[in-house]
Amino acid sequence: MENKKKKVLVFGATGNIGFSSLEIIEKENYELVGFSFNNNYEKALEIINRFPNALVFSPSVKTKNTVNSFEELLEKTNPDIILNALVGFSGLHITLLALKNNVDLALANKESLVVAGWLIEDLKRSSSSRIYPVDSEHSSLYDSLKNNNKEIKELIITCSGGPFYKKEFNELLNINFADAVKHPNWNMGKKISIDSATMMNKCFEIIEAYYLFNTKKIKVYQHGQSIIHSMIKFTDNSYIANMSVPDMKLSIQQGLSGYESKTNLINDLSFNNLNLTFSEIDLDKWKPIHWAYDFLENQNRAIPIIMNAANEEAIVLFEENKIKFLDIFEIIEKAIIALENTEVNDLKDILNLNKNTRKYVYDFSKNKFRY
Repeated sequence: MENKKKKVLVFGATGNIGFSSLEIIEKENYELVGFSFNNNYEKALEIINRFPNALVFSPSVKTKNTVNSFEELLEKTNPDIILNALVGFSGLHITLLALKNNVDLALANKESLVVAGWLIEDLKRSSSSRIYPVDSEHSSLYDSLKNNNKEIKELIITCSGGPFYKKEFNELLNINFADAVKHPNWNMGKKISIDSATMMNKCFEIIEAYYLFNTKKIKVYQHGQSIIHSMIKFTDNSYIANMSVPDMKLSIQQGLSGYESKTNLINDLSFNNLNLTFSEIDLDKWKPIHWAYDFLENQNRAIPIIMNAANEEAIVLFEENKIKFLDIFEIIEKAIIALENTEVNDLKDILNLNKNTRKYVYDFSKNKFRY
């Protein structure tokens, strides 16, 4: 009897992660049963032609919709696994949808865990869903941890540092948007490229790791080559490292297969003249890492929500040339100070604080930067 194909539903299929997943779906002989997109109509048409049987939903471009909502897309496709590749706060809805419907989740939307990790943990207790992280750092940690029983002392994730890590602070004053999206190692979308340049991405990944692996013992080192994605330090002071060429297809493949795929999709790592370097991160210069460590200690649920919303709004202002690169840090810090005492107990509180933070950023920035 022929094996049943795994049915995959992709939310955010026209972004870098979502679009890369299509190659994996084809090579693994999975079935793309449906996908969503926002406003990249040309890329969506390409996917429709490539997968003519997949159901389609876009909240922005409705001409090709075959269903009327995210919920209907999930209901009618009945997938075995969902890839949540939406960017930003909007991805929270999809993560909650997967858990409430007991569907396994390949999670590329780190913001879900950043703003609502505690809520997701609560939902997981009553859900049969399994969450497979798609970030390369967390995917590699997941892979390493499932094969090791030694006592863990610390989880280590690496960061490239983005394009400006070695620049002096005063050199960051006149960074423009075009320069900030040019990541030295990874081909990523605009938002995550800016997050890498500011280190907000790594801030979010620390919080993501806390919720995924249930530990505060998380350390970040700068590693410019992006070859080692993560390491585990054990109580006997030995380490294991997860290494590969920097290619997100491996993490997507692991997430979609539940770490069971044997298909080889990425190039082998050459050790000829391989030079690996690491450095401690200056927490005064790169405040987002400091903010993440503070959250691990203080567990204030409001702060990650504030950071995420303020960051998303600040990036838009930066792209529109209304603020400078370093103003992103000031906007986030001011928002934290203004709103950190907000009580957060349920999803309604999360949504309200997200909304209020964005309004605060709009009002503060309009007054401060006079655009």
